Amino acid sequence: MSEKQKKYPAKLLLFGEYAVLDGGQALAIPYEKYFGYWDYLAQAEQAVFDLRPFVEYLKDSTLSAHLDLIAFAKEVDSGLLFRSTIPMGYGAGSSGAFCAAVWDRYNKDSVSIEELKSYFMVMEAFFHGKSSGVDPLVSYLNRPIITGGASFAAIQVLDPILLPKSITVFDSKIARRTEPLVNWYKKELIANTAFKKQVFQVLIPTNTRGIQALIHKDEIALKRAFETISHWQFEFFIPLIPDIIQPMWQQAWSKEISYKLCGAGGGGFFLVHE
Repeated sequence: MSEKQKKYPAKLLLFGEYAVLDGGQALAIPYEKYFGYWDYLAQAEQAVFDLRPFVEYLKDSTLSAHLDLIAFAKEVDSGLLFRSTIPMGYGAGSSGAFCAAVWDRYNKDSVSIEELKSYFMVMEAFFHGKSSGVDPLVSYLNRPIITGGASFAAIQVLDPILLPKSITVFDSKIARRTEPLVNWYKKELIANTAFKKQVFQVLIPTNTRGIQALIHKDEIALKRAFETISHWQFEFFIPLIPDIIQPMWQQAWSKEISYKLCGAGGGGFFLVHE
């Protein structure tokens, strides 16, 4: 298999945004429309992202015993780079795909899913400071994953799931950072007792029903879950919905079309159910 044939897909968070932070479930799937792959610098080409600091970071980490970092460093010096079509600042797993590619190319051990997730947490922390390890795992396995709990501890790997024709991905063309949005949720929203009650009584159970509906191909239940979440998010998460999308979001209800967040919100991708 040549360098360009092995692709590491982006990821979509279909259900569970924010609910997973309070013990709910989340469903993430690989999104093969966007991907990354290993390649070498063309003549006179300059690398967009210098891999050397990442190699040095790994040398000083607990992963140094599990990865062939000597080979990694040599290949980087020879012009190895990671090309990607995954938009950055979208929550689509651009750094996750890269970490998956590094492990796939240089790992020396056979490990369990739980161990691999913990290794990916260390790797992706280079980019975000803190990582659940889920994004790289989805990209590496190229399989849907259900995760749950505030620590994303529980992992369930599913058979491949095809998005039904009723769900489309809407590109806001707006980049954003996840961390400030999550901090806003944790520090301002969930501290409100009335809001927290809404999360546990409406958002978490609806997310669970949506996940099960998607897995079991129950279009009626899926439509209901999207409708409930769409209205709920418009009421409580309006700061996470860009101004340009808010009129579309609200007007779509009259046509029985529902928008919802696809990740942290604020930009990036959104999901639309028709």
